[in-house]
Amino acid sequence: MVDEKLLAKIYKLFYEVFSRYQGQEDFLLIIDDILSPTEKVMLAKRLAIIYMLIKKVDYRDIADTLKVSTATILFYATTFYKRNSRVVNIINKMLKKENVLNFLDDFFSNFMIHPGVYIGHWKLYRDHQRKQEERKIIG
Repeated sequence: MVDEKLLAKIYKLFYEVFSRYQGQEDFLLIIDDILSPTEKVMLAKRLAIIYMLIKKVDYRDIADTLKVSTATILFYATTFYKRNSRVVNIINKMLKKENVLNFLDDFFSNFMIHPGVYIGHWKLYRDHQRKQEERKIIG
C-alpha cells in the first residue's frame, strides 16, 4: 500500500495536471497521454451509467447499451446516484445548460442508435439527425 502522504502528493499532482487544461481539446490530449484505451472506456462507462441513472433509464437498457452487468449499475446507483454524490450534482448542473444537454444527447445517441443493426433504428437515426440540424438553425 502507498504511504498516505505520498498518495496525497500524487492526488495533488493529478489535480494540477487536469486543472491546467485549456479547453476540451487539451483535456482530451491529456487523457490520451495518461490513460490507456481500456481505462478511457471504463471511465466513460462509469459516467455514462450515472448519467443514464439520472435520466431514469431502465437498468436493463443501461446494461444492454453499455455492455455492463446490472450488478455494476446497482453499485453505481447505490454509491453515487442514490446518495446524491458530487458527481451527480455536477451532472445535474450540467443538464441545466442546453448546450451540454444537446452534447450528451448526441453522445449517447451514438451508443444507443444502431441503424441497420436493430429494427426501427433508421427512424431514430433520421430523427436525431433532423434534431441536430434544427439545433444548428436555432443556435
